[in-house]
Amino acid sequence: MFSSTKTSLRRARISPWRVRDRRYDGRVKAPDVIVCGAGVIGCAIARELASAGAAVTVVERGRPGEEASGAAAGLLTTQADIASDSPFARLCRKSGALYPALVASLARETGIDVPFTVCGTLRVAADAEDARAMSELAAWQESVGWTIERVSGGRLVELSGRTLSPEFREGLYFREEAVIDNRELVRALQISAESRGARFVTGRPAVAVIIESRACVGVVTPEGNMAAGAVIDAAGCWAAFDPALSFPIPIRPLRGQIVELAADEGPPPCVLHCGGFYVAPRERGRILLGSTVEDVGFDNAVTAGAVEDLVSRAISLAPRLSGARFVAAWSGLRPVAPDGLPILGETPLANFYLATGHFRNGILLAPATARVLVDAVLGRRTDVDVVPFGLARFDASGPDDGPFRFRFTGGNASW
Repeated sequence: MFSSTKTSLRRARISPWRVRDRRYDGRVKAPDVIVCGAGVIGCAIARELASAGAAVTVVERGRPGEEASGAAAGLLTTQADIASDSPFARLCRKSGALYPALVASLARETGIDVPFTVCGTLRVAADAEDARAMSELAAWQESVGWTIERVSGGRLVELSGRTLSPEFREGLYFREEAVIDNRELVRALQISAESRGARFVTGRPAVAVIIESRACVGVVTPEGNMAAGAVIDAAGCWAAFDPALSFPIPIRPLRGQIVELAADEGPPPCVLHCGGFYVAPRERGRILLGSTVEDVGFDNAVTAGAVEDLVSRAISLAPRLSGARFVAAWSGLRPVAPDGLPILGETPLANFYLATGHFRNGILLAPATARVLVDAVLGRRTDVDVVPFGLARFDASGPDDGPFRFRFTGGNASW
């Protein structure tokens, strides 16, 4: 187990460090916290920390939101693919509930009205096995009082905007699910964090952590060292940026490709979900199809085969889309842990924290993740059970003792 001893940020000894013959630029005041990564997770954490009065610097290898956060479809799926009651299910539900207030707050602070629509999700079965899984999902969610509607016949046709293939005769409707413009969300989070005092340093990746007296006291970058009282690693697929650490950070990338279409009659009124595949309505009449899950390392190419497969699945689900226009296609690399769950909180190294491994749920989980990490860094009590998401869960078997236990088959995650 990890030590529960916490070092106050205000009492942390911060000074220039000489590591690899580089010295921290003393002209810039050392922050309380360095956040590595300026995706939606890093930006949300920086905003929350700055709100708590901490001095924050975010270091980003490229530009804010240009990796998985910018490539996402913006689905806030709090129920439709949550197979069973679990800490993860409750974390998703909690985080999704934070969005209306967050979007309103960002609009007041930044003037950016992030497109956010509660459109609902209509899930239909891909096959008999999927139908059984949906029945079990509906049963447990109804048992805990979550809003879910079993639909068929005319109601199914109505909810889909008459776009669904007639071969689907029944489904589940999750009226509380929403979509959000993920790129505008990241932009607004960054601006809000900066307005609260956070500093963003772009084009400057963290390549190692600085350790003194068995505690993390900063990071090494190609341009020099940066000291801090604590470091939060929110670098996504690049979270394991320091191979010299005494413990592994078991994260690898999975590529996801998305296709964008446009249709004169507009998108479906809600998200259509089938076997892990979705057709999603977005702002300005956009229609997103996604996404693939490919284990190809750090190759983020867009492939003809994936585009063909996504379009074919979309037309099978919603035949009206056969007349839609192709607009664009892109890909992103999503960080996944061995069990498919995020890794949040403390590590064996004092003052070094993790916020990574969100896989397909980074946009959804950003608000809750920010609160969990800020509570951990500041030593505050959290209302989230973080044990199931801690790095310590891999202690028993060791993440490097065999293949990842996480599997993605037929569009359905399993662990």
